Amino acid sequence: MYAIKARFDGEKVVLPEETKSTLAGDVIVIFTSSESFDEHLAWQKAQESAFAETWDNSEDAVYDEL
Repeated sequence: MYAIKARFDGEKVVLPEETKSTLAGDVIVIFTSSESFDEHLAWQKAQESAFAETWDNSEDAVYDEL
């Protein structure tokens, strides 16, 4: 796994030319922007329920004790 810097042109992610010979595979895309701090907090709040569903289970409860 490695990270590269790419650009989103409004329609697609544009990769640097040197990555064209990379083998096909899954990617993770993380967008950065100049959104306001309040907007950032609102997105975090909106995602809390999805994280709660994933992490709120008996198998992961042992980590609550750490």
